[in-house]
Formats: sequence, structure tokens, C-alpha cells
Amino acid sequence: MEAQPLPVSPAVAFTAFCDVAAQRRWVPGLKKVKVVRTDAAGRGLEVFYEFGESLAYALVYAWDDVHHKARWVPSSGVRDGVSGSVWFEPTQTGCVMHYHLEALKGRPPEHERDVMRAFADWLTRR
Repeated sequence: MEAQPLPVSPAVAFTAFCDVAAQRRWVPGLKKVKVVRTDAAGRGLEVFYEFGESLAYALVYAWDDVHHKARWVPSSGVRDGVSGSVWFEPTQTGCVMHYHLEALKGRPPEHERDVMRAFADWLTRR
């Protein structure tokens, strides 16, 4: 599994990743994102995504602030969504991002790497 070094702390990276509304600025090919339900902290618990003309699905998130980790599963009845996780581990110069999908479901083999690189690029530009 690949990892992406980031020049920020795990807490900063995790907080940025939790901002699902901002994902439209960095997730490759994402056309539309809509938060359907939020938790007490205002983070997306259920989020609808649309990519291009033919890929749309909703994901349900679980956020772990202590371990800087998130997990997601497709919303009930969703066909194209995928389960996955992201977590951020501390390093001496910031942190390392790990992003994993349990299945690609039509996504290219380099999807995980591309998502991590896009997040790193966006994070350093903002």
C-alpha cells in the first residue's frame, strides 16, 4: 500500500480531509458533492457524490478524531460506492497519509495514488 507524505501534522491533515464540502476542490473528477447528514461537529455523516455523467453514489462516514482516521461504506442500496479508509500517521516532518479502497469498482488501478497526490497538492496550496 502506498503512502503520501504531507508537510502538516496529522490533526491538520485530518481536519482538512473531514471538510467533505471542500473535496470538490481536490478529488479528481468530482463534479458534485452534497452533504446529506452531519454529525454533532458538523462533519458529513452521509455524503452524495457525482462524477461525470454516469457515476453517482452516497457514502456513510465514521470519523475517529483520536486516531486521525475515517472509514466509509456505501449508503444503503448504493451500487457504485466503495468502502474505504484514510488515516494520517505522524512523522518528524509532518505526517503520512494512507488511503485505501476495499475494491476499485471500475476505477483505474492508480486511483488511490491519484487521490493522495491530489489531496497533498491541494493541502499545500491552500
